[in-house]
Amino acid sequence: MPIYVNEVEITDEQVLREMQHHPAPDQPSALQMAAEALTVRELLLQAYVREGLGTREDDPTAEPVADDARIDALLEKVITVPVAEEEHLRRYYENNRQQFVWDGEALSFEDARQTITDYLTGTNWLQAVSQYIKILAGRAKLVGIELECADSPLVQ
Repeated sequence: MPIYVNEVEITDEQVLREMQHHPAPDQPSALQMAAEALTVRELLLQAYVREGLGTREDDPTAEPVADDARIDALLEKVITVPVAEEEHLRRYYENNRQQFVWDGEALSFEDARQTITDYLTGTNWLQAVSQYIKILAGRAKLVGIELECADSPLVQ
């Protein structure tokens, strides 16, 4: 059964081709993961055009790398992640000291600061992207698939 994302069809053939990239314990799980991945990709590519970042080539033989670059450009524009404040960095360090012991020696906060900053920034970025996708799904007309949706930019 085909999937539609705002009137754009994702065919069964496309889902079957995508399955190879989604190892799962069984075929139905792999099919679901592939369908979700293609749906999210389509939501993001439609948002790319809506944001005025460019056009889309609808050539099915086009390289996926071009779409990846479009999605990267979209996320760079719409996702902002605040820089973790000193207080948050220190609190994380204090609450997770066991993660900063290497070879029996504890790292000082100063030595762990960049690692903590990178981790918190990455975690916040992933959370923001997830919320953005839920918002896109909530605003889209989806047929043949269900995705977790949000109707507010507030993180749940």
